Amino acid sequence: MNIASPPKNNNDKRHVKMRETLIRFVAAICCGLIGYIIGSMPNNNLQGHVDVKCARQAVYEFDNDLVEKDVLIGVNRSRESIIEEIVPPTLQSFYQDTQFNPTRSMLRQSRPVIGNTQRLHSYLGKLRNKECTTVLFLGGSAQFGDFAAVTGGHNVGGEQNAYPKLFMDWLNEVFPCASANGTTGKHVSIKSVPGIKNSQTAFLYYNWFHTIDKLDLVLCEFNVNDAFLAADPPHRLENQNNSRGTFSKNDLEYNGSAFYFEVLLRRLLLLRKPDPIAIVTFNADYIGEPWIHDNRMSLFRKNMEPLKLYISSMYEVPVFSAVSWMLPMAGKQGIELQINKTYEFGTGSWHTDKCCHPNRRGHKLLSLVIAFCLLEEERALMSHQYSDRASIEQDFTANQVPIMRDPLYLSAEEDEAYVTSAYEEERMIDFTNPDDKSWQGQVPVNEGWTWYADNKFNDKYGLIANNSTGESHVTISLTGSKNALVEISYVISYENFGRGFAWLDDSQDNNKRDLCKKVLRLCRKDKGDAATWRVTERGECKAYVDGADVVLNGIWKAKASVDSVTILREKLPEGQQKYLHICLSPPDIRTHQGADNKFKLLSVRTF
Repeated sequence: MNIASPPKNNNDKRHVKMRETLIRFVAAICCGLIGYIIGSMPNNNLQGHVDVKCARQAVYEFDNDLVEKDVLIGVNRSRESIIEEIVPPTLQSFYQDTQFNPTRSMLRQSRPVIGNTQRLHSYLGKLRNKECTTVLFLGGSAQFGDFAAVTGGHNVGGEQNAYPKLFMDWLNEVFPCASANGTTGKHVSIKSVPGIKNSQTAFLYYNWFHTIDKLDLVLCEFNVNDAFLAADPPHRLENQNNSRGTFSKNDLEYNGSAFYFEVLLRRLLLLRKPDPIAIVTFNADYIGEPWIHDNRMSLFRKNMEPLKLYISSMYEVPVFSAVSWMLPMAGKQGIELQINKTYEFGTGSWHTDKCCHPNRRGHKLLSLVIAFCLLEEERALMSHQYSDRASIEQDFTANQVPIMRDPLYLSAEEDEAYVTSAYEEERMIDFTNPDDKSWQGQVPVNEGWTWYADNKFNDKYGLIANNSTGESHVTISLTGSKNALVEISYVISYENFGRGFAWLDDSQDNNKRDLCKKVLRLCRKDKGDAATWRVTERGECKAYVDGADVVLNGIWKAKASVDSVTILREKLPEGQQKYLHICLSPPDIRTHQGADNKFKLLSVRTF
């Protein structure tokens, strides 16, 4: 006889469920504790790191699950501003008066290229270990206060109000460091030599980098000034307008920026001071009203950021950018509002002039952009977001024997000449550095040239001639270098500047005085093509004058003054000595602008 089992009591079922729930709850607590312990363990590469939570918010409240749930159920919790979150209390009052109140969503757009962060993580490791670091800012006039004054110009009132100084103040407050003897130290910044203003001049004065003993972080900010580089870089060793179509006609204006910026990045990636340097492309500003009105048919409308983003991404160099979100935000309601000086988000109120140059409150925003990006990367590092990094993701350029990708725009010959070869063999005569007058021993003949700063802030030096008779002549002693090339750097401007010409000679005397007194005029070889301007001596159109090697045209149509470079056609073999002669020609009264007829020589180099 089968006897049926009595039915189970319902209380037993509830007890079982309660036990299962309790077990799951305890297990969850244990997992959470284990995860917390593991997450709290110091990174092996960051031994002795400093807990700086008292100086900033290390945990971002908007990442909490609670906030996500609040959004779902419509709860609006009050949160501190992003300035209160990333700026220590000692500096917060200073940052209350910015161009506009930045939000988290704005600043989150400041990382258009994350790149390979291995070098940046090494730098953050130094900061967290209280190691004092050295930062180099490479940029133009917006960076440095000695190019600025309240009464005009770039209008930041001195370098104490420019973003490099503001960022360094923030860095020293948030990441205090200790000197070698254990006392309180300081992170320091290096200001580049006066001649470096864009990627091209960084190319010209690159030997200056070899004078730096220690360097940890470099921020390259050439977004504005690279827009004025020549479409046909004089240092090109191959013709880019060939059947391969490397650069189309519409792309040519970006050729100079692409060429010199790639050379700069490749050099910096190979540089050791003494460690591999953390490199950041910083896009701080953009061309203003000229960009808005005059460049509709240009590929990027004179904004160099798309090109900078592409090259940086291909070399996996991180990008911090204010332009990536400020420029779209400024113009999203139309051009008229964008250039309105009362519109706080617009270009008109952001710039101090029609070209560029952020105002004093704008520099505070630029400092916040760098600070935010650095803290975001620290947060990613400490939360182990890179724990699953694959071997292919390592930075091969930081290896003891670096592995570099093939160049994007350089030929193999150019890469060998300008990047991988012993570039220290160049010989530079620099007229821009007020602290270096060694050039005086290499100028045996000087007829009418004066060394001085010709701007109202007295900081832009050069060897300058200024007359209308053509009698100014200078002789410079040169010795040839490895590539047998002679390079002349000078200023071009829209008014008060003229033309000259140069040649090499075995004698230091001026044997071409009659030629120096003749007027040089522009002519158009093919009237249908505005790109074929040549300089001539009242005769056949050609790129030089009979008896001279090359014409130096200091006149430019754009309303700005920038640096230009010309390379002599004649070669000067390595070790051979000759004299470089430069004459200032009389002005062409038909086209000359301004009362003066100046020529400003910046440097001469053999390489």
